[in-house]
Amino acid sequence: MSSRLLRLAFLTILTASVVAKADILDRPVSLKTEGDLIQAVSITLQHAVATSEQYRGTNPRLQRFARKEISARRKPIEQLNKVGRIQPTSVKQLAIVPKDDASYLRAMSRNHAWLLELIEYGGGLPLSSTTKRLMETLSRDAAAEFDLLSKLEKS
Repeated sequence: MSSRLLRLAFLTILTASVVAKADILDRPVSLKTEGDLIQAVSITLQHAVATSEQYRGTNPRLQRFARKEISARRKPIEQLNKVGRIQPTSVKQLAIVPKDDASYLRAMSRNHAWLLELIEYGGGLPLSSTTKRLMETLSRDAAAEFDLLSKLEKS
């Protein structure tokens, strides 16, 4: 009986691992340069926009959050792409499309936690003053939104 449970647990972990690796946020990131940080943050913001565009839930507060997220993230994406001299990347196809309010809330909480982690880790890199300001602004916004998402999750 216990070996059956052990096999089931292993299979569940393996399956979750394979599914999660398809998500853009689960891809390995190298943060060796300012350009690496800019690319990773831009992709994470694009992921937030794409997730919000695909959200079809019924919670009015989450619907407002999604609309705000879409409009608020476009300008920083453009700025990052300009500063980093990178071609815009399209993150339209997500591994996990939010099916309901709860899955959208989880996806956005995960996105914002990842964004905060990237920015915090990237803060140890030598950054231009422009990039540093962008990262500080994005970090403040993401932290505030993460707090809001946590409150929404509890309600």
